[in-house]
Amino acid sequence: QSPSALAKLWTLLVIGASQWLHMFRGVLFRSVYFRSYAARVGSDERKCISTSATSYLLKHYDKIIASSSIGVSRDEHQAHALTELDRLRNDLLTGGNDLVEGGTTGSIGEGEEREASASALFSLFFKNTKKSSKLLGPSSTAPKGVYLHGGVGCGKTFCMDLFYDSIPTDSAITSQKVHFHKFMLDVHKQMHEAKMIEGIKGDVIPRVVQKTVQGGKVLCFDEFQVTDVADALILQRLFTGLFDAGVVTVITSNRPPEDLYLNGIQRDRFLPFIDLLKEKLNVVSMEDSEIDYRLIQGETKAWGTYFIGEDSKVSFDEVFVSLTKGAEDVMPTTLRTQGRSVSVPQSSSRYNIARFSFNDLCRKPLGAADYLAIGETYNTVFIENVPKLSMNDVNVVRRFIVFVDAMYECHVKLVIHAEAAPGELFQVDLENQFMDEAFAFDRTRSRLDEMGSKEYLRRRWSGSSQSSS
Repeated sequence: QSPSALAKLWTLLVIGASQWLHMFRGVLFRSVYFRSYAARVGSDERKCISTSATSYLLKHYDKIIASSSIGVSRDEHQAHALTELDRLRNDLLTGGNDLVEGGTTGSIGEGEEREASASALFSLFFKNTKKSSKLLGPSSTAPKGVYLHGGVGCGKTFCMDLFYDSIPTDSAITSQKVHFHKFMLDVHKQMHEAKMIEGIKGDVIPRVVQKTVQGGKVLCFDEFQVTDVADALILQRLFTGLFDAGVVTVITSNRPPEDLYLNGIQRDRFLPFIDLLKEKLNVVSMEDSEIDYRLIQGETKAWGTYFIGEDSKVSFDEVFVSLTKGAEDVMPTTLRTQGRSVSVPQSSSRYNIARFSFNDLCRKPLGAADYLAIGETYNTVFIENVPKLSMNDVNVVRRFIVFVDAMYECHVKLVIHAEAAPGELFQVDLENQFMDEAFAFDRTRSRLDEMGSKEYLRRRWSGSSQSSS
């Protein structure tokens, strides 16, 4: 062919290539633009969902207040806490960054968008029938949890319960709620089993984390308090493992994070855990609330659950005889729990009722596991001869606090014969910031009041009859 013909052919090829390139760039631009637009629209939709869902707990709360029969008004401290819990609930339900397949509205980088668009475009041109691979955005960042702290009866547990109960059972979110005493008891049990039964050598915390996560990735802790050095020294590693596994926590406590484990042994080794809590949870203070809602419930108090002084001892005994119906099966027995024995001076297996003296429960080396075994075995527990208490018997005070917490957790009906009313059993000095027992016993006093209310007595016992010998 002549040079002029070749030149013309070359010119046509260049023009054609230029047109194809222009079309390719236009399609690619539109693909990226509309993908970006879709992402923005998706983001806006999620924001709309967030706005409408933000008030879910608050609306439910207002309905509860409106239907209250005891004249409780809206508490702004509770409303503030529920606003933060609404934020967390919305973050969980909207899911954050998503797994993406065949086009994403999640967050992926600009370069990844171009690569995805170009891949789709080339498959269109070259008729690639291979199914497109799943595109993954960045690892989902778990939303920040919530740490609620405030005085006794201000409604921390109430707010957390509203949040926990609001998580849809048909959603992909798994959740669990547990009293912190019981949780740490289970942790130490799992550590023991990992070493002695599973034969794990070295660090067993990862195994505990694995088992904990299986129970649910939203973990609600009630009455978070650290007084035991064994607990304090493992919490940093334990919670680091939980957070790394994507666990989200909601915590209620009488104390702000910085006051946990005050004056504790080797507290310097505990301080990094406080920093971790502040990093992973939004802290909400309810300290300024001056209302003890459990005392309001206590105003509708039922008779026959708390007896004061020697003159009432006969009435206390009559209630025991009445509830056991004078049963001949009332006799001493022994509970077995985790290789330990708990002596029960008087037990009615027929009616699931037990009777103890204060010394039986609090002046013997019993702990949370023993008390939980009692609460899970008996739906009604009598305790007599409860004296006035002082810090001279600090270990006795601690055991009584843990005992009442365990009974409350199991919804046990507690019948008490004491030297004084709950508010006079132990003089609480809340100005002493180094006295964890003071804060804890203030909760105990309030719980004792609530446990005598008609509302509490109507609750279903959460234990189950255990075998004894």
